[in-house]
Amino acid sequence: MEAEISPLEKTVIDNIRSIRQEKGITQLRLSIFSGTSASYIGLMETYKNIPKLSTIERIADALDVPVLELFMERKSKSGKTNGKTEEVAEREQARKQKLREHLKQEFIARIENDVDDLLQMI
Repeated sequence: MEAEISPLEKTVIDNIRSIRQEKGITQLRLSIFSGTSASYIGLMETYKNIPKLSTIERIADALDVPVLELFMERKSKSGKTNGKTEEVAEREQARKQKLREHLKQEFIARIENDVDDLLQMI
């Protein structure tokens, strides 16, 4: 017997799915970064699993959004709910820039190691 889903639980789940899709994150990737299984995410998004608060915290972290954002009705520029906000877009851009810098540093470090290895061979 399935329990009734509350409006707040539905809002949280809808926001998780919406933000995940907006960011182009697969259910598998979200599950890896939030420490759950892909099947759990799939069942949650179809309202068959209701996430605990600790799971919601991990999912918010994996989505790089404040936990509170998952509990609030989201409005798009057209006034509809579950749209991408300007603040979310700015955070997304900042996160991409941070990732770009990290990858750049990692790439440079690997090249330096390869050059050092080549010089030792000579």
